Amino acid sequence: MSAAISPLVRPEYEHPLEPFTELPVERSLPLATRLWSHGGVRKSLILAVLAAAWELAARWQNNDLLLPTFSATVLALVQGLASGELVAKVGISLSVLLQGYLAGVLLAFGLTTLAVSTRIGRDLLDTLTAMFNPLPAIALLPLALLWFGLGRGSLVFVLIHSVLWPLALNTYA
Repeated sequence: MSAAISPLVRPEYEHPLEPFTELPVERSLPLATRLWSHGGVRKSLILAVLAAAWELAARWQNNDLLLPTFSATVLALVQGLASGELVAKVGISLSVLLQGYLAGVLLAFGLTTLAVSTRIGRDLLDTLTAMFNPLPAIALLPLALLWFGLGRGSLVFVLIHSVLWPLALNTYA
């Protein structure tokens, strides 16, 4: 009485489908949808809204010294670029930044080389970074102004401090 029960086998079958021809398979999106899908358009819209908010806030404030209007700022930018004065001032600022950065990199390289090669150098780097790294560079600005005066020297000092300690520590590590 032990008859083996065979599992049911389902026959495979396929239903051929007729091609779908009632509507076009590909259609173009509306212009608004295509424009909105571009990131540049959305970001430009955000910038336009921010500029309008700036303009409205400045007009409501009605104090050009506290908050100039967006249109006055753009006009000043165009005039500064046209006269060449803005380009010259940007060049001066970039030269000060490069001086501070280059001096900081060279000092960090020297300290790190000394720290890698000698035990005294390691102790010197540890001691100096423990003393100066926790100080924010902006906190040293009043001292820099007293020591170097109002000008390029104090700015370069603050930039060196900003670059030197993080770079020396990370290079040494």
